[in-house]
Amino acid sequence: MTELQEETTLAIKMKRMAVTLLDMQQSRFVSASQTMDLTQLESGVYSEFFESYIDATMNSPKAVACKFLDRDNDILTKMNRYIEFTDDTHFLSLANDLSNKLYQIMQNVSNSNGSVFVAHLEMIGENYILLLKLDPKDAVQIDLETLELSTIENILPDATSRVQKCALIRMDYNPLEENVYVLDKQSDGEPAKFFMETFLQATPIASDKKKTKMLMKELYEKIAESMEDEEKPRLQRVIDDEFEHGKYVELDASVHNIYTAIAPENNDENFVEQGAKLFINEFTDRNPDFTPMFEVKRDDLNVIYKSAEGEIFFRYDKRLDDKIEVHQDQVNGTFTITIRDADAVDFKLRKKTL
Repeated sequence: MTELQEETTLAIKMKRMAVTLLDMQQSRFVSASQTMDLTQLESGVYSEFFESYIDATMNSPKAVACKFLDRDNDILTKMNRYIEFTDDTHFLSLANDLSNKLYQIMQNVSNSNGSVFVAHLEMIGENYILLLKLDPKDAVQIDLETLELSTIENILPDATSRVQKCALIRMDYNPLEENVYVLDKQSDGEPAKFFMETFLQATPIASDKKKTKMLMKELYEKIAESMEDEEKPRLQRVIDDEFEHGKYVELDASVHNIYTAIAPENNDENFVEQGAKLFINEFTDRNPDFTPMFEVKRDDLNVIYKSAEGEIFFRYDKRLDDKIEVHQDQVNGTFTITIRDADAVDFKLRKKTL
């Protein structure tokens, strides 16, 4: 049986972080003099604060996948200096340079004070620079024993708050792919162009994840409308197999592969050629900017069980449904996880640090 291993890394691994202050009302920029001691951060700070912002930046409807307008972008230049020398000194220089650049630009458009968090993090095997600008607020706290009220200053807003600016920049730059993810909710409907265009000098593109989701959804809906209900699960399996996470696909080839796999035996050639051609023509007419070659990126492959406070977290690939059974005892609330043919499943246990 596969050996069980214990891993103490979090889903998002923070490598370095620094905080600067933008005092717009006093025309003052306060740079960071040292990096933060990440060993002193509670695990909840990661899971309930930074992870929630990063998740919103990658997945929120208001988030935008972008690419830099050119490879001579000032932010890329600053980041590349740090990539060449990944030490605390060069990271502090990067954090202060990025924050000061934002401060200089904001002087003409905003008087909103704020804190800027700059971090080097690793997520799903990729390295990113996180830039997070937050506008702290005061809050009122109640003492549950005395029922007295007191004011707490400089409370940082959570990821659901309206005023926030967040950018995730991929350190492995590729001019042909999305390389910066932007969230700016300080606007009515659309992301504020100041942060994306003036500061980041980036332009929106359709992300590979959105392309994957759009194409898979439309393929299923178009083909399923002419199928019997009992045949639809096979169609979903064929689509899942064709659009495997991390695989590079081409629109015409993948559509033909799907139609070929589910074609009726007595009319396969006509079904494939006419059906695939019609779908491709209609799809490209509706989505003229859809680039035909892209990397499949999916976030729908996991089934997740999580306890109320997150102490227990169980996740598995939904394609293993035939091997995994989760049973909840409704009387005592316990869960029993059964893994069939465990010797054939490569898995390990991960434990988050407390």
